[in-house]
Amino acid sequence: MYKVNEIVAYSSQGICEITEICQREIAGTVMDYYVMKPVFDSRSTVFVPVSNEKLVSRIRKTMTASEASELLENINSGEILWIDNDAMRRDLYQSILTEGQPEKLASLFRTLVLRKRTLEECSRKLRSTDETCMRSAEKLIARECSYASGESQDELIRRLNDMIEGPRV
Repeated sequence: MYKVNEIVAYSSQGICEITEICQREIAGTVMDYYVMKPVFDSRSTVFVPVSNEKLVSRIRKTMTASEASELLENINSGEILWIDNDAMRRDLYQSILTEGQPEKLASLFRTLVLRKRTLEECSRKLRSTDETCMRSAEKLIARECSYASGESQDELIRRLNDMIEGPRV
């Protein structure tokens, strides 16, 4: 069980502070909820039912500075996740973004950066859905690594893009 004022990573929302644990009545059912505020978007509020194991499993401890450093150092060792079928690729990428696991996000980001570079060599562009997924993965990785290390998000994004290496996709 998580505690009030605890900083956690939550799925596609990123770094959040648990601001309270409260009871809410929805559709006649009273349930306990974690109330979370995304650290990098204070206008949003996320409610997660404490009894919903699937949603609660998407809450995790944030990375430490050494874990963030290791993720960045190993950015090029992850699997290439390119799938030619648009629908299957979209579903996989959405699943990865929803899960919010740093290693999978890093593989997704690397795959799409490599694909974008390959297409640019032919004066073509990444599909808009792939571009959106790439930016979402980049943002989630940068925010968590920034929070863990104290380094600015802009600097982390620059470093991330400079570090990506690999085959043509």
